[in-house]
Amino acid sequence: MKKIIQTFLPIFILSSQVFAIAGFGLNLNKSMYSVAESTSSLKVETVEVATITQHAFDNGLGIGGYLYIDAIPMVDLDIEGSLIISPYEFSFTNLLTSIDKQQFGWVDASGYITLQKKILKLSIPFLAKAKLTAGAGVNSHSSTPMVDQNMMEAVMGGAGNLESGTLDTDELIKFLKENKVSSKGFHIQTGVQFKLLMLDSFLFYRHVIADEVIPGAKGFGSLNLRLGMGF
Repeated sequence: MKKIIQTFLPIFILSSQVFAIAGFGLNLNKSMYSVAESTSSLKVETVEVATITQHAFDNGLGIGGYLYIDAIPMVDLDIEGSLIISPYEFSFTNLLTSIDKQQFGWVDASGYITLQKKILKLSIPFLAKAKLTAGAGVNSHSSTPMVDQNMMEAVMGGAGNLESGTLDTDELIKFLKENKVSSKGFHIQTGVQFKLLMLDSFLFYRHVIADEVIPGAKGFGSLNLRLGMGF
């Protein structure tokens, strides 16, 4: 046992002297936003034939992965992919059908590219290091549409069926795939990276500025926790 420690300890000590030049791992986040409840009338020409209510929901949980490169002078390059899921409910009423608070979900697949700069460094000799960073970058999103008249027409076989038709789940899945909402924006973020030997962890806050990602909002914030490896 003593020989094993003597063999590998110098390697761990050497790797802890500086932050890794690259790393990868798992990213977990909680996005912070609020979507208000809304009710709309579904019409055929000018005649109201049904009503639909999208009930309020807020926040969402996300999971993804990241890769960073710390070998560029002055700044670090950070690349991340993430999937955010937020359940919500909707109600629908026509002549024959009454759906009360049906469970549904909003999903956003997103990618982030960020340039970061070290603001402050702290270290525990031979063991651990920490640094405060701040950065900015660009992002892209592809999210599912919210329930509305266009969706209901598609999943019920056309506008003529809004008054007395029923939902077709196969058509619903097809509609969601073919009508993704795409958006691009930019973001700023700040947080702390903590490194113990070859283990990396990050805790940071990010604010995203992008239209159409969150219904009725021009952006949202998220608190992120990362766990990974540096090399």
